[in-house]
Amino acid sequence: MTQSNTQKSPLWGLTGDLDYFLAMQESQPRDKPDHSPQKWDRRAESWERERVHGQKGEERVRSTVAYLESRELLRPEYQVADIGCGPGRFAVAFAHKVHWVTGFDLSPKMIQYGIEHARREGVDNVTLRTCDFQALNVREAGLEGAFDLVFSSLTPAIHGAAGLQKVMDMSRAYCCNITHIYHHNSVRQQLQTELFGLAPVSPWGGRWFYSLFSVLLLMGYLPETSYDHQSRERRFAPGADYASMMMEHILPLDECTPENEARILKWLQAHADQDGMITETSRACYGRILWDIRVRSEPADLQETNRRND
Repeated sequence: MTQSNTQKSPLWGLTGDLDYFLAMQESQPRDKPDHSPQKWDRRAESWERERVHGQKGEERVRSTVAYLESRELLRPEYQVADIGCGPGRFAVAFAHKVHWVTGFDLSPKMIQYGIEHARREGVDNVTLRTCDFQALNVREAGLEGAFDLVFSSLTPAIHGAAGLQKVMDMSRAYCCNITHIYHHNSVRQQLQTELFGLAPVSPWGGRWFYSLFSVLLLMGYLPETSYDHQSRERRFAPGADYASMMMEHILPLDECTPENEARILKWLQAHADQDGMITETSRACYGRILWDIRVRSEPADLQETNRRND
């Protein structure tokens, strides 16, 4: 007897599989974060202060450049797009290697800091654009097949079928996406358990990684995976910016209040060492997915596949 779709395992045939993993791509936590320009403007200002004080590491940028060079994807003749480029750290690093880089980000502040970063680095072959990627019409913008490599790292802009299709529409060759597999932060864990009495949260967050891999595979592409392990320890004086960032990571949106931000800052100050500094350790693994849009297998006979699996 054929089961109803709601009772079936997600692995009942290619159409069902694809729907399942696309739904996972498009799903959000119950208390999804605020992805407004204002939120990312605030984050841009915080990141810029961290950069000025030498608190913003470049390890991920260096490892990403090394990886893409090893795959011969930063060629001198290449046009590269960076979706969700933030303050331009990846875009500017790529610009040292390729013909031109175009970055897109929701936040005007991110773009402003990115332009300043490009100027400091002496690169003039990068264009950074304020753009809501989720609202972008690729065809009307004249961006169909405009890039040899479309890159994205830790951005919510491309989650879901529409964003993924835009990425591939913009590419004439390769796409590369980087997302978290796991991320552990010692200070965040202490705040969760000691200040707010929350149960420890698993540092694993790889659902967007494996769902994107599965979607691409089921669409007939042949995605390649690789992993970037990062660990870091840093000391810093606690401030309101850091308290605000931690609050956004720990609490639901409706609990991100000035009162809770003040509680976090007070806790941080009380736990600082004799020099007024906090020591933070972090461990992370980032998953890379690389695929060539020109290499795609013939679609399976989905009706026949589903019939055999009923």
